[in-house]
Parts: sequence; structure tokens; C-alpha cells
Amino acid sequence: MTLERLTITFSWPDKKLWPNDKNGKAWMSFQAEKARARDEGYWSAKKALGTNSIQLHARTPTKVLFVFPDRRNRDIEGCIGAIKHHIDGIAKALGVDDKIFRPWTVDDVLDTKGQGLVIVEIG
Repeated sequence: MTLERLTITFSWPDKKLWPNDKNGKAWMSFQAEKARARDEGYWSAKKALGTNSIQLHARTPTKVLFVFPDRRNRDIEGCIGAIKHHIDGIAKALGVDDKIFRPWTVDDVLDTKGQGLVIVEIG
């Protein structure tokens, strides 16, 4: 079946992936987290897709919902930066360049369970 929309869910990004947490640290100090994030994005997309395919266009609308684990104040640009490697993994799983994920709609809510997660809806 060809899907018009794909919903992908993955865990809250590792603290080391947040742009404001890098503050002069060597790039090598967070390479393992980047690789894990790409893998998680890839496998989350594959799981959501299953045996289906998705119709993608040169510009495919993408919605991102950050489900915050706590009430800490976070800037949305930092949130987007923290999932960059997840998005790279999703694009790889779908066989596309992530530049097609346009326009982006970004929102946030509080996770009542306190775990936090990210939901990406493509299409």
C-alpha cells in the first residue's frame, strides 16, 4: 500500500545532541550519540513504514511535535538542532535527501509521563 502520510516516533534526544550543550567540546566527544540518533531515526522510519511505501514530492510537508519530558524552558531552534541526526536517518530509510522535508511545522506539548519523545509526521 502507498501511504500519503507517515508518522514516526522516537525517544527524546540525548543531551549531547543539543546545540547549546556542545560549547567548545571536540566533535569526537559526541560521535557515538550522533550515530545512535541516525540509527534510531532510520529504524523508527522503517518500523513505521512496514511493508508499505510513501508518496513523497520535491517538497513534502513535515510536522514535528516535541513531547517535552518536563517543564524546563527550551528554545525551539535547539530542539530542531537536537533531532538533526534523527532526520538524516529518516531520510536515509526513505531513500531521499532531507531537503524535501519542507515546509516544517513545529510544536510542543508536555509529556504527562515525564519520559519525552518526538513525533515526526511526513506527508
